Amino acid sequence: MRRACLVLLALLTTPAAGLRAQSHPAPAPRAEREPAALPARADLRTAFDQFGLSLRRQGKRPTCSVFTLAGALEFAAARRQGRTPRLSVEFLNWAANQTRSKPRDGGFFSELWIGFATRGICAETQMTYAVTFDPAREPGPAALDEARASLDLGLKLHWIKRWDVKTGLTPEALAAIKQTLAAGWPVCGGFRWPKQERWADGVLQLCPAAEVFDGHSVLLVGFADDATQPGGGLLHFRNTGNGHDGAMPYAYARDYMNDAVWIE
Repeated sequence: MRRACLVLLALLTTPAAGLRAQSHPAPAPRAEREPAALPARADLRTAFDQFGLSLRRQGKRPTCSVFTLAGALEFAAARRQGRTPRLSVEFLNWAANQTRSKPRDGGFFSELWIGFATRGICAETQMTYAVTFDPAREPGPAALDEARASLDLGLKLHWIKRWDVKTGLTPEALAAIKQTLAAGWPVCGGFRWPKQERWADGVLQLCPAAEVFDGHSVLLVGFADDATQPGGGLLHFRNTGNGHDGAMPYAYARDYMNDAVWIE
C-alpha cells in the first residue's frame, strides 16, 4: 500500500534521462519577501513549453475553471520538482464535487481548491477527461492513492482578489498580478466574458457591460506594458475554451475580472 500511495510523487520526482533531479526550497513566507520593482514585461509561456505542459481544450463542457486551476497545479508541481505528469482535470472536478451537496460540472476556484486540498489530484492517465460529464463516475483505487500522494508536495494557494462579480480589478490587484507573474507564477483568473468575442491580432477587444456574461476562466501567463493598449498594457493568457493563447488589455481586467488566485 505504501508503494501504491507514492506512485504520483515518484512520477513528479524521478529525473528525466541524463538529468539530475532538483529539489527547490520552499519560498519564504509572503510577509518576509521584499517587494521587487516591476519589469515592463514577463512571459511564462516558454517555461510551460519546457515543462511539456501544452495547452489543452475543454470541449463543450463548462470546465474552464477546472482546467485553469489544474494548469496552475501542474506548473507549481513542475517548478518545484523539475517535471510533472499531466494532471487529471476529471479527478479535480470529482474531488470538488465531494464537498458539494449536488454534483455539477465545473465550479469556482475556491471549491476546486478545497477538493484538491482534501483529496489531492492524480495523473491524467488514471482518470482521463471525458467528452461529457458523468456525475456517477468514480476514480479507481490507484487514482485515489496517487492523489493522496500529491498532497506531499505542499502546494499553497494565494488569493489576489476574492470572487466578486460586481467589481473588476483595482490598480493594486493588477500590480499584484504582475508581481506574481514576474516572480514566475501563473495566475488563475475568472472573468465576465464577451457574449460575442472580438479579436484583433490575438487581443481580446473591449466591449460594453451589457455584452458580457458570467463567465469564463483563463490562466494568466504573462504581461507586457504597452501605452498603445487600453489601460497601458496586455495580460497574456492560455484559453482552454478555444485552445489558443491570447491577450487582453489591462483595461479589460480592470472592468471584468471577478477573481484572481495563484498556487506555489
